[in-house]
Amino acid sequence: MKALQLEKPAGGAKRGERHVVAVRHVPIPPVGNDMVLVKILAAGMNRRDEWSALGLYPGLVFENATLGCDGCGVLVDPASLSPISDQLYLLIPSRGWDADEAGPEAALPTAPAHLRTNEFGGQGFGILGATRPVCGAGTFCEYIAVHRTQLVPAPAHLTAVQSAALPCAAVTAYRALFTKGRVAAGHNVLITGIGGGVAIQALQMAVAAGATVLVTGGSPAKIERACAMGARGGALYKDTNWPDQVRAHLPPSRPWIDAVIDSAGGAIVGQALQAGLRDGGKVVVFGMTVSPSVALTMRDVLKNVDLQGSTLGSAREFRASIEFIEAHRIVPSIDTVLPGLEHAGEGLAAAQRRQGRH
Repeated sequence: MKALQLEKPAGGAKRGERHVVAVRHVPIPPVGNDMVLVKILAAGMNRRDEWSALGLYPGLVFENATLGCDGCGVLVDPASLSPISDQLYLLIPSRGWDADEAGPEAALPTAPAHLRTNEFGGQGFGILGATRPVCGAGTFCEYIAVHRTQLVPAPAHLTAVQSAALPCAAVTAYRALFTKGRVAAGHNVLITGIGGGVAIQALQMAVAAGATVLVTGGSPAKIERACAMGARGGALYKDTNWPDQVRAHLPPSRPWIDAVIDSAGGAIVGQALQAGLRDGGKVVVFGMTVSPSVALTMRDVLKNVDLQGSTLGSAREFRASIEFIEAHRIVPSIDTVLPGLEHAGEGLAAAQRRQGRH
């Protein structure tokens, strides 16, 4: 089968230098006990794939290392490769995290055996896509063998291409909004960096849940598009007075922010308070596009601000995110569709040109 694999260039590469990403012909993986063979019909590309190509993603491997963490496909017979049914399935993108809301169980010394070691032979918590915890397994390939419990039926109203855009973005947004942020109908939510895939997914979910959404973005077009998707209003984060602009959009009947879903880091807590974050409000940070640290002062502590980190999500949260998307008939926003693995370089180039893109 064909697989898009990550390799070190001849002579090696320094951190941040581009590695080799190429289509290789590799054996179709064997199917062990309680495993199934999935024919991948579509795979979603994320910023992490570009980081991996630059050697910047943690835990990378470079031998038989297939990129990609998002995938949608059908079950096939391992002997004939004929489809067993036309039911579309999504692959759970991580291993080692079953249901604990606090974090991956595999990180605990008391983790059960089935969470310590996965079907690929790897150990601990990890995400599909050329990483050590999954022994390099990924979704940018024609076939992948997984444990049958690691599949979730795709939303019935979506195609394979649409479904493949969901996994990492959907579970990350769902956990940040509902598990950590406790967002509910009637709440006011600020989502920063609205051009990003997780941010857009969070916007769609928050609107579907009945929340009022405000946004920040890097261009007027991104703000306008977010408003067309249901946001009440927004501001350019490059404007120094963006918190005041956001505050002006708050509804008079509830003139405060209940939760902030942030992808930037840095001074977001203080800025959120200026924008109207209520005493005891939640700031959930899932990214660090501005800074790898978040400033928290005693003023914020005395305001009872709840600063929380959030990364991806458990298998239970993944299933819940897909059920939510199906129940509300949410259709993911897709920038570009490429016709095959040989065109992956175009996708990586587009990820590099993320400024101005949605």
